[in-house]
Amino acid sequence: MSAPVLPPPEADAELVPVEITWDGIGPLHKGYFQDREAMTRLSQDLAPWLTETVQLHIRYDSEEFVGHLLIRVPPEQLRRPPKTGELFELAALAPLTTALATYRDDLASRFDFRIASFHIGLEFFRGPTHCQVAAAGSFPPDGTQVSPCVLVNSEERCGLPEAGGVRFPERDADPIRSCLEGT
Repeated sequence: MSAPVLPPPEADAELVPVEITWDGIGPLHKGYFQDREAMTRLSQDLAPWLTETVQLHIRYDSEEFVGHLLIRVPPEQLRRPPKTGELFELAALAPLTTALATYRDDLASRFDFRIASFHIGLEFFRGPTHCQVAAAGSFPPDGTQVSPCVLVNSEERCGLPEAGGVRFPERDADPIRSCLEGT
């Protein structure tokens, strides 16, 4: 889904703290991911959209050779939660995935081109439900499109994109709604 051009809800927000958690990342690459210039830009890009401290989970699976950059979004942290009626406004999450893509691409261009292959997305934990929303588009995605598929407790649930959002089958809509609404 292409993201509509949306004004940031908090255009005057300057920085939001970013905490990094690691999984499978070596000391050299930890230094790259903690680059002050890249972290400042990421903080500035996320600040209009998120409140409080941002949890950035950076993971590399050395068996599958796949890296991930994921923002963990706690309940009520989104300044502008996506609408979740009959249609789910997943495109409203694109400013977050775009910020991650910009961060990833900056590090790849300055330090190690392999970082450009890291997947980007958002994680929502709500009680026993875990949802993951990924960026879509040609690889590596630039973050401007959000996938119409959501991983719910590691099971892929796909909806049909329509004008105004994504329509999910009713059996899939409730757990996705609970993730995005923070209930």
